[in-house]
Amino acid sequence: MTLTDLKGFLTERNRVSVGEIAGHFNTDKGTVESMLDHWVRKGKVEKKAGDAFSSNCCGKCGGHHVTWYRWIDD
Repeated sequence: MTLTDLKGFLTERNRVSVGEIAGHFNTDKGTVESMLDHWVRKGKVEKKAGDAFSSNCCGKCGGHHVTWYRWIDD
């Protein structure tokens, strides 16, 4: 997985967790977090805890205990 791959994955989805990214790319969560931190520092990714991006959480994923990431459109 490259930073460009990660950007593409984030732009295709409204919000994602580290676990979703790690599973999709078959990589460890630490690597994913490091790469996400790069985009957060650049101001391209927003990081929120819990259900911060949606008011209609289904609750199946335990969304209130997950950190979510989303790409910020230019």
